[in-house]
Amino acid sequence: MSNRRVYVVVAAVAVAAVAVWQVRNHRALQRGAELSALYCSSCHLEPVPDILPQRSWAAALGYMGYWLGIEEIGFLDDAPEFVRSNVSSRLEVLRRDGVFPAAPLLGEEDWTLLRQYYLRTAPSEPLPQVGKPPLDRELQRFEIFRTSYRQSFAITTMVHVREETGDIFVGDSLAQLLTVLDGNGRLRTSRQFRPAITPVDIRFAGDTAYLGSIGDLLAQQEANAGPAHLGALRLVNGSIADATYEVVLDGLFRMADLEVADLNGDGRMDFIVCGFGSIFGSVSWFEYLESGSYEEHVLLPLPGAVKARVHDFNGDGLPDIMVLVSDAREGLHLLMNEGDGEFELRTVFEADSSYGHTFLELNDFNGDGLMDALVVNGDNVDSDPYNTPKNYHGVRIYLNLGDLQFEEAFFYPMYGAFIARSADFDADGDLDIAAVSFYPDFTDPQRESFAYLENQGGLEFLPSTNDELNDGRWMTMDIGDVDGDTDVDVVLGGSYLEIGLFGNPELYDQLVESGESVLILKNTLY
Repeated sequence: MSNRRVYVVVAAVAVAAVAVWQVRNHRALQRGAELSALYCSSCHLEPVPDILPQRSWAAALGYMGYWLGIEEIGFLDDAPEFVRSNVSSRLEVLRRDGVFPAAPLLGEEDWTLLRQYYLRTAPSEPLPQVGKPPLDRELQRFEIFRTSYRQSFAITTMVHVREETGDIFVGDSLAQLLTVLDGNGRLRTSRQFRPAITPVDIRFAGDTAYLGSIGDLLAQQEANAGPAHLGALRLVNGSIADATYEVVLDGLFRMADLEVADLNGDGRMDFIVCGFGSIFGSVSWFEYLESGSYEEHVLLPLPGAVKARVHDFNGDGLPDIMVLVSDAREGLHLLMNEGDGEFELRTVFEADSSYGHTFLELNDFNGDGLMDALVVNGDNVDSDPYNTPKNYHGVRIYLNLGDLQFEEAFFYPMYGAFIARSADFDADGDLDIAAVSFYPDFTDPQRESFAYLENQGGLEFLPSTNDELNDGRWMTMDIGDVDGDTDVDVVLGGSYLEIGLFGNPELYDQLVESGESVLILKNTLY
């Protein structure tokens, strides 16, 4: 046989082998996609591969495997120790709560095909942000004002501006303190209460402050963290110094948010509690009965609720509830009040499980008299210990089109966005936005921990920041006139957890050392 014929035969065999491999690979990926549709969509919206890069998918699939009854995570042997530890800790939680399947829900071959579908089709690197406007590094609207209040290791889980008294209420989860500062950040008073508090929300009704306690913020680090509860703080002459404290609701799921409203028109104020939970959770309405006790009505029996806001969306005179969910069926939902304590669930949108929604605010952004939704997503380490930057994290405005229809009209990309608040900060007649990120891209020295979005009209915003704000890590924020000059100021609360910084211990130590517990951004308008 001539060399030419040998070459032709070898080439033909190679081409055939490649073709066979391509067919098998296509069939394997096709089967993996089928398995994803079957198993992944049973708990949440089926994720598309490009929402995470390959290494992040490997960790996320470790979590998913546990839900399918698969304990083996040997495919993560080459991952950093903090990744393996983060993933394996979830198995303990599932076993503790009795939801780890008694036997695998799919075979080893199918599990491999499902994993390969995501790992082979996902990008090698995270996709970049698209359409992000240039960020001005000079924050001209606000002056940075450093307070005298400081915790040695701050985990500030609540800041609340009470304009009528000029007070700033601060909750620290680690110190289990409720502190009151004046408008210049000077200490008025600070107290611990029993049972221990881990404050995340506060609502005032006359001389009573209702304080929401998350209970298990550090549950993975503190196995004995107490249960979530709602307490009533009876103020004395408007002060917490001599206040009494009593538990109103106990044994709650991990509380993330509290609303107070009369939902049934009986003249008594009820509570709406977002129990984020861990494996279990709910949105519940606690009806205040004539007897003085509370009756729970579960409105949404799902974990992951982070915010609930009350508004009459259809103009029938009954208060409805908009709920933002960051787990399970992640998305924005409406609970329409049908009267007689009945609510009908309507979904505004559902999102991929890695979106990590964190905050919801209602405001009228286009002046048409309809309440729009300001929505934030950026909780980044729940299933991705690498804190991978995600181009779909950020701040969105959903305009109310009427007839319970909403449309996304604005998106500002912001890695790890956590909270956004809207107000007319520059007094020009439209709404601007202040936003913080708890999970910025820590690999970037000019990371975006805070952004002020100045409305130019027509939902066109110019963003600005100040690099000094990168010396802190902001978990919570509130707005209001803290100094009595009639403009709107911003208060930031710093929280110095290691989560999201597992791979950057030097920066973590630096933030713990330099980060402020509370920082005031004073508006320079007046």
